[in-house]
Amino acid sequence: MKKFFSVLLVLVMLSAFMLPVTAENDGSITLIGIEDSVQYDVYKLLDLESYNTTSNAYSYKVNSTWAGFFATSEALEYVEINAEGYVSWLKDSAADTVAFSELALAYAQANGIQPTQSSANENEMAVSTDAESGKATGTFSGLSLGYYLVDSNLGSLCALTTTKPHADVVTKNGIPTITKEVMEDSDSSWGGDASADMKQIISYQATIYATAGAQGYVMHDKMTDAFEELQINSVKLNGVDMVEGRDYILYTFEGYTDATDDDVEDDCTFEIAFTQEFCDGLTNDDVIVVAYQAVLGEDAIIAGVGNANTTWLEYGEGHFTTQMVATTYTYAWDLVKTDSSDVLLDGAHFRIYDAATEGNEVKVVKINDQTYRRAGDDEEGDEIVVVGGKVRLIGFDSDTYYLEETVAPSGYNKLNGRQAFTIDDENLDATVENGVLTGGAGVQVVNKTGSEMPETGAMGTIIFVLIGGIVVLGSGILLFAKKRMSQVSE
Repeated sequence: MKKFFSVLLVLVMLSAFMLPVTAENDGSITLIGIEDSVQYDVYKLLDLESYNTTSNAYSYKVNSTWAGFFATSEALEYVEINAEGYVSWLKDSAADTVAFSELALAYAQANGIQPTQSSANENEMAVSTDAESGKATGTFSGLSLGYYLVDSNLGSLCALTTTKPHADVVTKNGIPTITKEVMEDSDSSWGGDASADMKQIISYQATIYATAGAQGYVMHDKMTDAFEELQINSVKLNGVDMVEGRDYILYTFEGYTDATDDDVEDDCTFEIAFTQEFCDGLTNDDVIVVAYQAVLGEDAIIAGVGNANTTWLEYGEGHFTTQMVATTYTYAWDLVKTDSSDVLLDGAHFRIYDAATEGNEVKVVKINDQTYRRAGDDEEGDEIVVVGGKVRLIGFDSDTYYLEETVAPSGYNKLNGRQAFTIDDENLDATVENGVLTGGAGVQVVNKTGSEMPETGAMGTIIFVLIGGIVVLGSGILLFAKKRMSQVSE
């Protein structure tokens, strides 16, 4: 009899630990550290029939809504379902748990499975503030016990958890960021703006600071019409080249590169869509750097607002980072040819150099008689001919330049050596009225002329001729008088 009561006592104790789960909806999931404007969803994957927390024993069966998912070969790589329908987990690493949750979420999105509860639905998530941490919390209650997938539309997967009956989840609300920089060619430094010559290659880099559980990363980049000849130089993760097609897909707008695609949105110049397989492996310490270049073309804005290149990152379900802008400036200047009284002179010829002596020619291309632009490296260039006393030169970097006069206006002295001028983050403009320089000197080049030298047939010669004539005339008169007197004497 004593033995019978001992066995009975063991059974009673076991029954106390192995709790049957009723149909009562007394489960809850509390999300710690929620963010405003972020949508949180919970999906019930498995029903929990009974569990024993002491022995860590749980009896799960597939939730009917997810029967199709658990029938797939992909899902069955992670779980085993026995003849009675009970589900057992097969893997043992955290990475496998993440992979399984992402697989389930992708299935839900592809097959239109709605969440069991969602913060988007009124009164389904109660928001409060945790007294200890001070973090905002959101609680889903009235849940039947089971195994739940918790997700947000922020782009970071939250968790898999079991309601037994309550579960706390610390959310992974890591928000990715992106920066955008342009290289200043004068010192190879990177920053938010730079100055450059027209027809120069401009180098850019966008840096993405990733987060764990990344979803739906797409880098967008939009250039103005000032740019041409886009080239993607590299896409790297932590300094290592990524593989196009495996890690990311490049989409470019027609007219910028040979590779075009109709899927480019938002009037972007190009987009880089990172594959979900790649995103699955990202951590909070990962950095993606996209390096690319474009040529500043003839449609560039001169000075003013400059030429913008805008980049932003799309992540999660319709979330976007702040747009980052890098601006490239280019400038114009007026070459004005005058005499010492600021009167415009015509016909001078010039070339531009990058040094006071010797150096390299800074080539320009003639657009019309009044306008020249900075030439590209592959262009031959033209000599500057000043027509009407003033010409406009556009598309120049901030720098110091040197003008060399090769032909002076008729009657004027040519410059003795090169004349320096500096463009410093603004145009060098000049105003002329009625053939005279009246303001904003631009780059003024003054020519002087000397007085006319004496020559044969000048005033000195005339005087001598007059004197000689008078002497001859006087001699003639004297001779005539003597002869007359001789005749009278006779």
